Amino acid sequence: MFLLGPLGFATPWLLLALAALPVLWLILRALPPAPKTVEFPATRLLAGLADPNPVAVRTPWWILLLRILAMAALILAFAGPVWRPAPDTPRDGALLIVVDAGWAAAPHWSETQTRAAREFERAASAGQPAALLIADGRTEGVLPFAAGAELAGRIRGAEPVSWESRYPDDPEATLAAVPQGALQTLWLSDGLDHEGRAAWLSALSARGPVRVVIPERAVQTLGLEAGETPVLVHRSTAESPDPVIRAIGPDPQGVLRELARLTPEAPQSEGAITRRNVPIELPSELRNRIQRFEIEGLASAGAVVLADDRVRRHKVALVGNDRANEGQELLSPLHYLREAIAPTTDLIEGSLEDVLQAAPDVVILVDQSNLAGMDALEAWVQEGGLLIRFAGPRMAASDRLSDEALLPVRLRQGGRDIGGALSWGQPRRIAPFDVNGPFSGLVIADDITVRAQLLPEPAPDLQNLTIAQLADQTPLVTREWLGEGQVVLFHTTANAEWSNLPLSGLFVQMLDRLVQSARVTEAQVQQETAEQPFWTAESLLDGFGRAIPAGDLAPVAAQDFAQGPSPLAPAGTYFAAERRSALNAGGDLAPASWSGARIESAARRPGLALDGWLLALAALLLALDALASALLVSGRKAKA
Repeated sequence: MFLLGPLGFATPWLLLALAALPVLWLILRALPPAPKTVEFPATRLLAGLADPNPVAVRTPWWILLLRILAMAALILAFAGPVWRPAPDTPRDGALLIVVDAGWAAAPHWSETQTRAAREFERAASAGQPAALLIADGRTEGVLPFAAGAELAGRIRGAEPVSWESRYPDDPEATLAAVPQGALQTLWLSDGLDHEGRAAWLSALSARGPVRVVIPERAVQTLGLEAGETPVLVHRSTAESPDPVIRAIGPDPQGVLRELARLTPEAPQSEGAITRRNVPIELPSELRNRIQRFEIEGLASAGAVVLADDRVRRHKVALVGNDRANEGQELLSPLHYLREAIAPTTDLIEGSLEDVLQAAPDVVILVDQSNLAGMDALEAWVQEGGLLIRFAGPRMAASDRLSDEALLPVRLRQGGRDIGGALSWGQPRRIAPFDVNGPFSGLVIADDITVRAQLLPEPAPDLQNLTIAQLADQTPLVTREWLGEGQVVLFHTTANAEWSNLPLSGLFVQMLDRLVQSARVTEAQVQQETAEQPFWTAESLLDGFGRAIPAGDLAPVAAQDFAQGPSPLAPAGTYFAAERRSALNAGGDLAPASWSGARIESAARRPGLALDGWLLALAALLLALDALASALLVSGRKAKA
């Protein structure tokens, strides 16, 4: 690169052509050769006549100037001018370009590709060996060095991934094939710190100079903090205007579109990070249709939160007789249910006919027998509803219990309790839950016991219908699929009359698991493999936050799933048994520091190429010359 003040030229020898411009001026200005004089007597008759429009005239100076300027612009353009070019880096040794390819790189990915491709092309023209390390966690073995032209095509076809940037575990082993001489490293960073980054920076700095390009834009991410009231969290590496958070889901016609916009709260400082909480304050009907939340105008998997069981609030209907008087709430089964599920659901109460009109996701019947409207309830279950029933004294005393509709099993009349006809010697504890059942993984406290229950009639499929049982192998909770829905029965009460289960946190967790399984069909459950605990991908995100099919991605082991998005488990929605969970890329942010490296901001361009502008100027000048020449010739013809 030849520098002339702030102006640089890639091929400066072409500037020698400027010396020919004065000669060109003389050539364009010259008259045609003078005519040969031949004596002819008759020409005396033409003496004194003047031609008003002579053919040979001098070209006007301003047209000559247009042509000379056009030629000068062409010569300068072909010389490769660059305004304030970046200083040339030494071309001895090899070139390594490290590209952070996680979700944080997606918003400026096109600039990253352009910069890397330009560096590889320069290396190819200089005969410099080069290598490309795409930090997406999928690079294995020794890093090969090849021609820059080949690597330029590779980076143009690469895309960011939906997990954070990841580097090979062993820098020394990966760099074993580095040629002799100093290694020139260009690190195109996404601006964040990642595991292994410091070790790689140290290893590369020991082999030669390291240049780091920092993105111009602040890194933004959207995460989810689950709890009784889940909230979205927006984080940014710099202060910025309040983001627009869009809630996307299907409209009544099934078309995906924006359903709502959420308003962030006031920003809070987390060191170098700015945090904003974004409450999800939406009606349950609308909230349950939402498939994803996203930051408007930001194409990144880190700017997307996929909705799963943690986000959706189910509408739960309670149907039962509140027998407690004022000041006796602890006697009411409905009191325990309200306390257990109200923080995470939208509760409605009333008669069976009234609650069905509200289109709930779950209906809970508390100690009810032979209610009016059971036909409508059965149709609702067939369409995908979840019916949860609790036993109690009223059901135990019913003389038509064996004919009761909408039960997963046939029940015996009367109950089993301490001192009864079918009594046991002491209260029974709950047996460990089946690892393949809906309560898998829940911890059972030693002090939880059951004193009474309703027993089922013996049946060959009773064991398959039981999802929780007591230590004596008698059912505590049974379930049966009915159409697209399911019917669940707790064989004990929802209050402390027959058991102290409702007084425990386990009761809350069991109800939460059941409510989360609402609208889960039997066909979906059958897709779960026998190798549980595994998670199967339902849909995935690419690095730009776009939904893509899961394809043939293998089921993800629970321990890998718990580590968050990775090459084994990309960001997306997964299911296992009756649970549905999303792996979201966004979360905490940690800006990187680059000790010992030369920092280049992406805002400071490596130079403004002027060749395109000069070619456009030359074309404009030539067009003006053609127009002026045409006007000049037409004017002379008019005078003639």
